[in-house]
Amino acid sequence: MGIFDKITGKEAKEKAAAKAAEEKAAAEKAAAAKAREAAYDKKVAEVKAQQTAKVAEAKAAEEAKVAAEEAKKAANEAYKLAVDGKWGPKSIKATQHVLGITEDGICGTETIKAIQKKVGAAVDGDWGTGTSKAMQKFLGVTEDGVAGPETFKAWQTWINKELGF
Repeated sequence: MGIFDKITGKEAKEKAAAKAAEEKAAAEKAAAAKAREAAYDKKVAEVKAQQTAKVAEAKAAEEAKVAAEEAKKAANEAYKLAVDGKWGPKSIKATQHVLGITEDGICGTETIKAIQKKVGAAVDGDWGTGTSKAMQKFLGVTEDGVAGPETFKAWQTWINKELGF
């Protein structure tokens, strides 16, 4: 074997080693790309699962809210008022229910104090011009200090809204 053959053999070995190294690098690069793709696919699946869970959670919350509103309406059906401007036992009892006080249908000191507190009037248990004006201001109606039919219609509308109607 001549010197030429030794160089050629050495070059062939180097070329083979280089090719093997290139193939190994290409295989590692392909494996890394495949691993990145798998990681990406996993992340996409996780994000989709989170989004699906959030949508389901939001839907369940909305359904619960609707159910609660319907239950509130059903429970409060007996307190629903006709908006007629009359301040009688039914309006008083509904007011007491909404304000969370004893429900007796009588507009006594406890009821007046609860109304005064709600509308921002001085809490003294006596219904006077100040209480009427505070109620009218609370309801957004003309503040003339006389709680008449228009004031009580607005109050009945507010009560019905609080009852869920």
